[in-house]
Amino acid sequence: MCPLIPPELVGDIPVNKYPLNWTVIESRYKTVVNGSHRPEKCTARHKVALLIPYRNRARHLRIFLNHMHAFLIKQQLDYGIYIVEIDEDIPFNRGFLFNVGFKEASSDYSYDCFIFHDVDLLPQNDHNLYNCPDQPRHLSVAIDKFMYKLAYSTNFGGVSAMTKEQFTTVNGFSNFFFGWGGEDDDLYNRLVYHKMTISRTMSDVARYTMLSHKQATRNPQRIKLLRSGKQRMQTDGINSLEYKVLQKIHRKLYVHVTVTLEESALRPFKKFSLSGNTTIFRRSAANFDLS
Repeated sequence: MCPLIPPELVGDIPVNKYPLNWTVIESRYKTVVNGSHRPEKCTARHKVALLIPYRNRARHLRIFLNHMHAFLIKQQLDYGIYIVEIDEDIPFNRGFLFNVGFKEASSDYSYDCFIFHDVDLLPQNDHNLYNCPDQPRHLSVAIDKFMYKLAYSTNFGGVSAMTKEQFTTVNGFSNFFFGWGGEDDDLYNRLVYHKMTISRTMSDVARYTMLSHKQATRNPQRIKLLRSGKQRMQTDGINSLEYKVLQKIHRKLYVHVTVTLEESALRPFKKFSLSGNTTIFRRSAANFDLS
């Protein structure tokens, strides 16, 4: 077995915000295959899937992969990286994409730990261990954009870790949060409901650099959805997940999963329009009409 504390960790590490081209990045990580890597000289103690919801962040993705592969390899993990995106005709849904990533990664390998990770956050200290303890762990405690202070006491967004059993117990994320905001707070409520306690890595270790980006469109229904979360948590999550895989490509540095939603799967969301109207998706090709 690999040692409890990986021997090559140094603490603070540099963050390179320059997006190298794909050829250079791939040449740096010759031992990474199909987005996965495992230690060569010992047996990893943790099988970790890194799940990243994605949309139109090509520059960020190159920076992220260059940084994270070096970070994870030093931690002697048996890991795989999954980039998950939804058809561009459909509004972004972070929680839904995490659920999809969980399903797809679980179908590929016996991962026992899942890291739910935004593509614009880069860890600054390699002692910030990407594994899953006995309770769900919030990893991105101290982000430079927020002066390295926890944004609010119940924050569980950015980067978090849960075991397969923990994530299944709370039924994953809600699938209803289209647009920005609310899905991580809803997940926090699910954890509290199931009497789980969130652990946090110490703020001097759990430090992150946030890459600059344009603010996404807020979901105007997020407060309404949060208030109704308790009534939906048993039926809204990974047990109600419906999607169609458009492509699943095992690239060298990551597994790329692209999905869409069929009209029948969209109908439950018609009450929770981003615009307040009864139609939230306008897809002329498929003629989706939720009114």
